[in-house]
Amino acid sequence: MTRREKAIKRRRKFIATVAICFVAVLGIIVAIVCVISKDTDNGKENEVSKPIVSSTVSSAVSKSETPETSAPKNKIDSKTGLDTTYSNLMLVNGSHPLPDNYDSEVRKDLVEIDKKLRNNDYVTKIHKTVYPYIKAMVEAAQNDGVELKIWSPFRSFADQNVLFENQVKRVGGDEEKAATVVARAGTSEHNTGICADFNMADDAFENTPMYEWMCKNAENYGFILRYPKSKQDKTGVIYESWHWRFVGIEMAKKINESGLCLEEYIEQNNLFKESSADNF
Repeated sequence: MTRREKAIKRRRKFIATVAICFVAVLGIIVAIVCVISKDTDNGKENEVSKPIVSSTVSSAVSKSETPETSAPKNKIDSKTGLDTTYSNLMLVNGSHPLPDNYDSEVRKDLVEIDKKLRNNDYVTKIHKTVYPYIKAMVEAAQNDGVELKIWSPFRSFADQNVLFENQVKRVGGDEEKAATVVARAGTSEHNTGICADFNMADDAFENTPMYEWMCKNAENYGFILRYPKSKQDKTGVIYESWHWRFVGIEMAKKINESGLCLEEYIEQNNLFKESSADNF
């Protein structure tokens, strides 16, 4: 075999070897691509099959619950049509004053009280969330032959300040003493629109059929006696038989059963966050 023929033979072997290697590498690449593609498709299938739950819901709902079953449901009293679960624990006193802007903000939520339910034309409004409850209560009392009437519901900061200044004068300028009878503006529950005095602002109310009826029935409409006897050291306010505060039907029954005033109940149950005026 000549030198030229040998060279041709070697060149053919080299080309064949390169071709085989190329085919082998190409086969390996195709195989890798197929595997990757299959894994990606599986991942998509798994991703689609997973339930989509928002972070808010997943943090609040356990595996055995759903948002529908875990959400609180209103309980409507069949007799009165009132929601027994609704509550308002806003705490307002000398140590927990209302924000400065509350007086202007609350006005959009006030409603006029029916004249049949009140005996005062000086202050005549109350918070709209409380009105159905106080209306049902006064009407129930009147249907029982008891002349319960709303005397003093919401008062503006300005109205409260006038009353406070007048009381300061009555006690010879002692503001601290005056504040136990008439609260400073921004520290009075009357500034919230969720309480009311009934019939008269006088100790004589304790000896009336209206007071007796309230003691038996007010909690069924969400109201508690806000400033009980022997609780002045906790409330900072004298005993007021005529002043009743809305907290909610179920809440009123719990507070009355505990024998605590509102300040004590909130403190004992660590409810200061819920009682902040910022929540209402």
